[in-house]
Amino acid sequence: MGATTGPLSEELLAQLRKIDTPTIANALELMDIMPRTEGFMRPEIKSQSPVTETYIGYAVTGVISARQKSPRALERSDYYKAILDIPSPRMIVFHDLDYPATVGSYWGEIQGNIALGLDCVGVVTDGGVRDLKEAEEMGFPFWAKEVLVSHGYVHGVAYNVPVDVGGVYVEPGDLIAADLHGAIMIPMDAAERLPAAAEALANQEDAVISVAQSGNVTVETLAEAWAESARRGAKSSY
Repeated sequence: MGATTGPLSEELLAQLRKIDTPTIANALELMDIMPRTEGFMRPEIKSQSPVTETYIGYAVTGVISARQKSPRALERSDYYKAILDIPSPRMIVFHDLDYPATVGSYWGEIQGNIALGLDCVGVVTDGGVRDLKEAEEMGFPFWAKEVLVSHGYVHGVAYNVPVDVGGVYVEPGDLIAADLHGAIMIPMDAAERLPAAAEALANQEDAVISVAQSGNVTVETLAEAWAESARRGAKSSY
């Protein structure tokens, strides 16, 4: 049946689902474990589905192409087996060899239903997607570079190999978070610290936001608000 249990507890995954991707990015910045310009996908990888929450999954990676037929196209069963080799919950992360001039969508109503049935929570791709209405109705969101009408000659080239999608190097099993802002990779050794970091950030930001909403906004009150934020542990982000 393949992998079923991932390295993170369901309790932690549930906590991570409550954190939006900008807060995840802010928390990772403060951990100072990578440059602030890395780890999140370029804005070309857009939410093509009307999502209102954060989706978390272990990456099922792959490479696809749609421009022409291939005698070496992988079988559908290879795709299903690759999915089951990764722990649940699963996030499909595929690179399209036709990028940036993508011509065919791998995912639509049928593939979305299959992936959903195999405990996948969504798709992130620098290729194309279609059947947006059906995807919304089934609750299977797409993050993609393009929305395309046809599937062309789309086929699998490789599964569970390292891929570069949206400027992020993703390996099989990496932890991916995605919401209406886009997608970001969470380093596994940072995941345990994220909920506490997000809570601390909210407390620090509240020192400024509460003053901004108080009706008494001046240079002086804002300066004191930022000082209070610093007293709560905030570090300058710019």
